[in-house]
Amino acid sequence: MPIQNEPTPEVSARSSTGGDGQSKSVMGAQTLERGLELLELASEEPMGIADLARRSGLSRSVAYRLVGALAGRGYLVGTADGRFRGGSKLLHLGHLAAAHTDLVSIARPHLEMLAAQAGLSAFLGRREGDHSVHLLRTPGTERIAVTTLPGTRRMLPETGMGKALLLDDDPAVWEKLIARADLHGQGHDWSQQMEVAVAAGVVLHFGPEPHLINSVAAPVRNASGAIVAAVNVAAAAQYLDASRMQDLQPLVANAAAAIGAELGAVPTVPGSARPRS
Repeated sequence: MPIQNEPTPEVSARSSTGGDGQSKSVMGAQTLERGLELLELASEEPMGIADLARRSGLSRSVAYRLVGALAGRGYLVGTADGRFRGGSKLLHLGHLAAAHTDLVSIARPHLEMLAAQAGLSAFLGRREGDHSVHLLRTPGTERIAVTTLPGTRRMLPETGMGKALLLDDDPAVWEKLIARADLHGQGHDWSQQMEVAVAAGVVLHFGPEPHLINSVAAPVRNASGAIVAAVNVAAAAQYLDASRMQDLQPLVANAAAAIGAELGAVPTVPGSARPRS
């Protein structure tokens, strides 16, 4: 919706030093920061000019001018009731950013930090249909290490990483996958364990005999809140018993959240993003 019938004065940010290059640079940076603040406010919640001015602390005339510039380039769009929200240009830039995002490169330093903090091998994986696929492994310092290689595929219900990738799925989906997976040695309360994991936002997986590989896993979310990957630490039970798993929950959750933050995710209360039937 175009803005009409209101003056558009210049932003007043004159410097006592005159119009030299430095003062122009400062003025330009201030204008950019003000425009970005308005863009963020309107993207979070549609607002009219008066509300945008109040929330940003700008005068109505300055807010009007900046909103007009943003709307003119498609970053904001007017609604029928006179408010402004994020425009098509934001959607386009978001699509381009997603297309050029290298998940492994983003996750690598966070995974390295996790492995160093936990002293255990750390992994990154994503979902492909009904399977998890390992993308990256960062070694820890344990003497007997889990060495699952990138490209390894497993049925989702069978591993901690796979369970983390399933946290948002409906229980009916869980049941279908359980019927096809090899859950020997994992007990008969798989769905109950998943409900606990949904509430915590972290999966504690106790592996079956003979290998007894335990893991702590957490989902990685993108800007829309969708699960796009998972991280975990995994080790033989002698290095990762129940007590140690409890201790590592926040480390794993923080690593997943840090990766998600670089993908645009907004922090959420554990379990709140999962749709309930």
